[in-house]
Amino acid sequence: MRHKRLPHMLVFASSMLFLSLLFTLTSTTLAAGTGATPMPSAMPSASPLPYPAYGAARPDIIRTRVAPGVPPSITLAQAIAIAAARSPVFASAVATYEQTRAGYAVAKSAIFPNVSANVSASRTYGSNLGVPNGIGGGSSVAGAVGANGMYTQDGAKAVLSQLIYDGGRVIAGIRSAQYLSVAGRDTLDRALQTLAFTVATNYYGALQARSQVALDARIVLQNEEQEKLVQAQIRAGSAAPSDIYQQKFQTDQARATLIADQGAQIAALAAFATTLGLNPQIRVVPVENTPKNPAAMLLRSPVLDYGKAIARALLLRPDYLSALSTLESAQANLHYAKLAKFPSLTANASTGYQSTLPDGSKLRNVQSLGATLTIPIFDQGQTNYQVALAAAKLDQSKASLLQTRLRVYSDVRTALANLVSAQAGVEQAQAEVRSASVALAAAQAQYKVGVATLLDLVTAQVNDATGRTALLKAVYNLRRAEQQYRYALGTNMSAAGVK
Repeated sequence: MRHKRLPHMLVFASSMLFLSLLFTLTSTTLAAGTGATPMPSAMPSASPLPYPAYGAARPDIIRTRVAPGVPPSITLAQAIAIAAARSPVFASAVATYEQTRAGYAVAKSAIFPNVSANVSASRTYGSNLGVPNGIGGGSSVAGAVGANGMYTQDGAKAVLSQLIYDGGRVIAGIRSAQYLSVAGRDTLDRALQTLAFTVATNYYGALQARSQVALDARIVLQNEEQEKLVQAQIRAGSAAPSDIYQQKFQTDQARATLIADQGAQIAALAAFATTLGLNPQIRVVPVENTPKNPAAMLLRSPVLDYGKAIARALLLRPDYLSALSTLESAQANLHYAKLAKFPSLTANASTGYQSTLPDGSKLRNVQSLGATLTIPIFDQGQTNYQVALAAAKLDQSKASLLQTRLRVYSDVRTALANLVSAQAGVEQAQAEVRSASVALAAAQAQYKVGVATLLDLVTAQVNDATGRTALLKAVYNLRRAEQQYRYALGTNMSAAGVK
């Protein structure tokens, strides 16, 4: 009777041990679950992983070098500053703005007088030549030439021309160019914000890729530990020998995922360096800035509601301000085109010297003062064409302003929705990790005492890895959503601490 009851007593003892262990693990995890679940990290290792982690090594692909003036590890603010200084995309935007500003400088010069000077010298050959009109103070005189049958005329003159009245056309042109210059400056500011947003996106993309590789390495180690557990169970006779192959499949699959994510990390770092205007071989590693509680936001101020966010975006977005200035420029340009039908009055003055003898000698002073009134009468419809063209550009500017305004509405609404969803996603992913951790710990304890099968253990292990991967993605989705929110409001440059 004692021997017959022994198996039942062992099963009962094993079950009680498992329930006690499960109760302890559950109580501990749930107690810890009231706080934040930290982002999964890699187990400490003595040296970084080779590339690829398994297979023929290719150190040439991961080899990097330090560039002068570029720190190997950089913060987001440093990354944006480097991109602003080195990015060819932003350099092109700066060149475009300089062209616009030069156009404004040229337009302003129209109110200033036009001063020119010329020097002339001519020699005429022939027979029976008369002295040109004005030489010697009289009309041309036949035969009054040099001994060799030629005469020389020299002169120098300075001319001053000043616009007196044109109906305000020049002022309208200056105003149009001024608004266009302001619009160009706002466009440049938005280009800088776009660059900062792109840098931030790639910054967190590189961080996510690095964290994913670290998590993959952790999962590989976890699978290798599981192999040892299965082998121990096989040696104890509690598991079938074929179970080891099922676990090895999980380990090999984890290793393959690690290798693939290593390649993704290299690509992410290359994209990050290129965004900064650097060679992908330059070593630039982003510094992790995720808080201890990954669900906490990095925003300096509370998230605005939709109405207040729209109001702030319309006040701060450079692209919307640029559209407003472009509309003002188009209105001034239409006025400029219409004023071409007005008469214009210009004052002219000149002074100079002119030779009076056939040999080019005996200079005398010549001065003039006058005014020119120009009245447009018929210009083959050119003025009407310019007016129609300016009116069409004005309509285009109005449509562009409306389109930009609608884009601001859409950007803000999308950014708010993504931000709220991203934060809720992190919190949900944390709950998933807590549940998966409890289930895995329970499955491991249950498998050790022979209550659970290998399938139960593998399922719990896969769920844990899936939950941690989901948490990692959710954390960096939140970081990107924060940058999208700032970009939609037009505040991402000030938030990054870059002027």
